[in-house]
Amino acid sequence: MPDTAAADWITDFFTDIYTDSDLELRDTRTTDAMVRCVTDALRLPAGASLLDLACGTGRHSVPLAAAGYTVTGVDLMEPYLERARARALAAGSTARFVRADMRDLGPLPQGGFDAVVSLHTSFGFFDTEEADLAVLEQVRGVLSPGGRLLIDVMNRDWFLSQSGESFGVGPGEFIVRNFEVDGPVTHLYEERFSPLTSRIRWHIRTAGTAPERSATADYRVYSAHELCRLLDRAGFQVTDVYGDYDLSPFHVHAPHLIITARRA
Repeated sequence: MPDTAAADWITDFFTDIYTDSDLELRDTRTTDAMVRCVTDALRLPAGASLLDLACGTGRHSVPLAAAGYTVTGVDLMEPYLERARARALAAGSTARFVRADMRDLGPLPQGGFDAVVSLHTSFGFFDTEEADLAVLEQVRGVLSPGGRLLIDVMNRDWFLSQSGESFGVGPGEFIVRNFEVDGPVTHLYEERFSPLTSRIRWHIRTAGTAPERSATADYRVYSAHELCRLLDRAGFQVTDVYGDYDLSPFHVHAPHLIITARRA
């Protein structure tokens, strides 16, 4: 079993504060674009078995099932899975949901899926690159021979092209600060990047609620060549690299790093 203490921030961060403050989660246009990205990039046959890794509240699982796939969503957070099941029930969806840690996909059938998708930067959560490699090896294990993987993460190089705030920034640090107003609530975001580890500490604070809430994520971001190399080490053959959900070509300033790969 994985060392769950290595990523304690996950259970603290992936609660209501995340689903309330990441407004993109509510943007149906973005969700639709992500689902089209999966269907257009993978071109799976109707009925293909698809695993939505770190599925959260079923935001992608339910529309992917509606697109004709046999979808299983997997997530560590049981409250999210309860919301995913309720979403599926309300939509009359066939999507099913299973609780498991992405570092140990033993509860899922080995070799049982035609494809796995990992969307919205749901990768890089653990302390070392070797731990991320182990996740990819677990993914390979649940794929059928020749099965497909689509992984969508933030492009590290795009992140560094943003304008960092100059105040309160120490030597060698890169920080992006932002905010969004959501009715009576203001969501404050700070992303602090370490050039030595390529990790981002993403701090969220909500103001205008009583009491105020805050949480911090700590995850690794990858450049294209780094993630392609990691996939190769895990036993995948990279097939395509895209820069956005419209499957436009990848480039250094593309906001997304979307890679499709095949189990070698």
